[in-house]
Amino acid sequence: MNPPAPTHGNWRRILGTLFLAVLLEQMPWTGWALALRPDFVLVGVLFWALHQPARIGFTTAFCLGLLADFQDGVVFGQHAIAYVVGVYMVLFLRLRLLQFDPLRQAAQLFPILLTVQLTVLLVGWLAVNPPASLAMLLPVISSTVLWYLVAGFQRLWHGKGLHDQA
Repeated sequence: MNPPAPTHGNWRRILGTLFLAVLLEQMPWTGWALALRPDFVLVGVLFWALHQPARIGFTTAFCLGLLADFQDGVVFGQHAIAYVVGVYMVLFLRLRLLQFDPLRQAAQLFPILLTVQLTVLLVGWLAVNPPASLAMLLPVISSTVLWYLVAGFQRLWHGKGLHDQA
């Protein structure tokens, strides 16, 4: 008798969450909401790269990064390079990250998200012009909070406590 197929990382769930992230990026954000908007696509890509590295990796990160560049109207390849850097860092630290509860995962992901945002800023600065202010780093904080919420929801969904060690 064959064991049932795992449902945690099926393609419909992965593609559905990434599609939802792309739709959330396309919402008409203005003012402070735009400045604080988390990078939904990046959080989705990093989440699935952490939990399903055989299915979501560098190619997906690069393609969704190009889509993010197209949506934001920035230098083509700016987010693509940064997303690949983020996926590389998550895959490098994968075994460590999986052992933490959502709060500690978010704390460990903060420097990764900061590196990705700094890569976006650096590529944009080298290609076009320097950033106007450091308010461009605000999405790092909201993306970290979003990671905590997503990872916490995932742990609760699978019947584990929020602060239980893996």
